[in-house]
Amino acid sequence: MPFKAIGKRIDKDPTTVSKEVKLHAQSHRSGYVKTDDTCPKLLKAPYVCNGCGLKSKSCCKYLRRVYVAKKAQEEYENLLVEARTGIPLNKEEFYETERIVSEAVQNGQHIYQAVKSNDLPVSCATVYRHINKGYYTISPIDFPRAVKFKQRKPKNQDYVPLCLKRGRTYEDFLEYIENNPDLAQIELDTVIGRIGGKVIMTIHFVNVDFMFGIISEISASGNRS
Repeated sequence: MPFKAIGKRIDKDPTTVSKEVKLHAQSHRSGYVKTDDTCPKLLKAPYVCNGCGLKSKSCCKYLRRVYVAKKAQEEYENLLVEARTGIPLNKEEFYETERIVSEAVQNGQHIYQAVKSNDLPVSCATVYRHINKGYYTISPIDFPRAVKFKQRKPKNQDYVPLCLKRGRTYEDFLEYIENNPDLAQIELDTVIGRIGGKVIMTIHFVNVDFMFGIISEISASGNRS
């Protein structure tokens, strides 16, 4: 099947299918292979020998290249595990990395240049994070441009998605009370002085007498029965 048909069948873009095949195709050498040259058919889609009729015949002298779904899935899972494992860094490696990066920055080099040229086992984002936390000898003041940056605004941690607010706003509450005027309400509020100090709680009862009257009538009728 062409990549377009495969993509339509699995609801993916044909380019995604093409990248998957190119990335996880496996080279296979058999007794029929006579040369290391690439088969001209592999230079265009589908880039593998899976659908070729000459794959298992001796008349084909080229190196076979096939896509095996099971091996491709294993490669993907191994890559996912390695990406989440992180880079192990012991105490000696950390201080050696700190020394190299600090000296490079003090000599006017960029962090990216220091990390790549010395093949350090850390990413630039990790180095920046360690510098901001004060783990390195250098600080953000040592960067000519860093002192010009404005501090990022903190994200609003109290954000509530709009879908969760439907039917739960104050306007919805007022509408519900208007449609149910005899409903008893108990409203609570707190007044906080200083953090960790005393707290005053206020309780406001609305239509509680009406509710107690209904309860008394029910109790009285129950006693009469």
